[in-house]
Amino acid sequence: MPASQNRRSIILYSNNSIELGDLVPHLEHLREDFDLLNCNHLEQALNQAQQLKLNKQELVMVICGAGVKHEPLCEMLTGIKAYGDPLTLVIRDLSEDHDPQQLAKITNIAGLNGLLLKPYTAGAFISQVQRLVEQYRSTPQLLERYTQHHQDWLQQKVEAKVSKMRAGFFDYTSMTDAELVDKVSQELFKFFQDNDENHLCRTYSKGHLLTQEGAENDFLWFISSGEVVLKRSDEEQELEVARMGTGSLVGGMSFVTGERAFTSGETTCNTEVIKLDRKTFARVMETSSSLLALFTNLLLRNFNRRLQKSILTKLQLQRTINSLDQAYEQLFEKEKMAVLGQLIAGVAHELNNPVAAILRGSETISEHIPDLVRNSLPQSEQQLGLDILQSAMKISPLSTRDIRSRAREAQQYYPNNLMARKAVLMGLDSKEAFKAHFTSSDSDTKLDALEKYHQVGTFLRNISVCSHRIADLVKSLKHYSGQDPEQQVESDINEGLAETVMILDNRLKHFNVDCRYGELPSLACYPIALQQVWTNLIANALDAMEEGGNISISSQFFDVSPSYINVVIEDNGPGIPDTIKDKIFELNYTTKREGNFGLGIGLTICQQIVTQHQGQITVVSEPGNFTRFTVSLPVNHQRG
Repeated sequence: MPASQNRRSIILYSNNSIELGDLVPHLEHLREDFDLLNCNHLEQALNQAQQLKLNKQELVMVICGAGVKHEPLCEMLTGIKAYGDPLTLVIRDLSEDHDPQQLAKITNIAGLNGLLLKPYTAGAFISQVQRLVEQYRSTPQLLERYTQHHQDWLQQKVEAKVSKMRAGFFDYTSMTDAELVDKVSQELFKFFQDNDENHLCRTYSKGHLLTQEGAENDFLWFISSGEVVLKRSDEEQELEVARMGTGSLVGGMSFVTGERAFTSGETTCNTEVIKLDRKTFARVMETSSSLLALFTNLLLRNFNRRLQKSILTKLQLQRTINSLDQAYEQLFEKEKMAVLGQLIAGVAHELNNPVAAILRGSETISEHIPDLVRNSLPQSEQQLGLDILQSAMKISPLSTRDIRSRAREAQQYYPNNLMARKAVLMGLDSKEAFKAHFTSSDSDTKLDALEKYHQVGTFLRNISVCSHRIADLVKSLKHYSGQDPEQQVESDINEGLAETVMILDNRLKHFNVDCRYGELPSLACYPIALQQVWTNLIANALDAMEEGGNISISSQFFDVSPSYINVVIEDNGPGIPDTIKDKIFELNYTTKREGNFGLGIGLTICQQIVTQHQGQITVVSEPGNFTRFTVSLPVNHQRG
């Protein structure tokens, strides 16, 4: 019968009704304050506890008799705990050799407040109950679970098992791989000999899939005979990772870590395996401590072999990468020298013009210097000549049209057109200049003398311009050939483009060139490497066109987040067919026409240089109309 409302209750639980009858007389003195609830079945005890909770009664104590087995006792105590936190008194019979793990399990689950070992006296039982009643409504303190004798007994049991397992574990470290595999196989088959109701010892035919890459894996396969190949997908192909033979463990990493399978495991022939799920694996390991040590050794050896192989593969890969880096550097230099060889002929021709101008100017100056030193002009006229010389070194030459127009107007002061042209060139064609320095009778003689000053100044200016032109060409070639050390620096992209145009000027003069440079911020970059990009792209455009074609070179800054610079090189050549557009950046692929030298690595290197700057290079082309290469470079990329 349910206890009356607002009463405190004590649940008496045992699967032995005789024992309950023995216990009740000792509790008669508590009936004034407590209801005594007798339970002979586990379900009855749990229902009583739930009913007490529903009736809002206080469950003060649970007394469990000695006749209850370990598992029902644990289940009951766990269930009771769900309806409150009662004081617990357990009576145990330790006359038999109980499993210490089970005793420890009961102790941990119950959180016992009292323990009586059978046989016990009535006085001892009453004393334990009275002590617990007095603790009513006080904070439950965890008392000693066992007497000192029982604690020592339990500790000895545990230490003995641990010592046995430890000794067994290290016994197997001296075994060879083959010996260890043979031992594990014997023990596993021995375990499953009469205990394989789930048919875990199996034979698979060729092509059976054990693990699937990227899928969850709840099994561990021990290969007792046969072979399994491990594969992993790489883009559009499947690569072989390893082959696992007799004694290998397949699915070990994903089985232990709970991660998805890294590879797919497939049998290559008839293969005998032992398939273990986690529940079976735990049961096997708990049942045989020797098998636990054996299997742990085997699992560690498998992991160690895989780790060693991975390290060796990484070392080999690093050596391969180093070799590829060296090969790349060699190809880089070959391509650069190939393009440089093509440029040298044009640059040499380009140097002829300024060199010839310098020679011609120095000869003229050499001829005029004695006349300037020995001339008979008055002091004022000599000063005028020096002024004309200095002015000729600074002013830009007049156009032919301006000279003709001003000469016609000056003929009213000078007797002929030739003298008028000389006056215009020296800035003496105005009415005021003629009246200040000339008369009708001496204008011819003075103009000839002053013209020598003008010619010397003009040739000095030409020599300066040509010298700078030569210096710029040499500087550009030194940069391109790598004689100046390449370092990442803050650089002006427009400057690099202008230098490239200067180097290619001899070829560009046969084409219509449109250069439009936008206002750009400085960029942390490798300017020499980028100059090779511009050279390759412009040279490719010139190779693709006939003389007279149009080429556009432009730069633009996009102040967005993230900000970047675009360099666009476009030509109106024949374009790139769609069938080969995806191949132009491949190594050793070239579209050079017969007679034009190319290694087929120019665009490959261009792409690598741009990638080094964390940028990208793209191409848009319409066959028969145009080809446009766009290089995008981030402005705020991290230096490296």
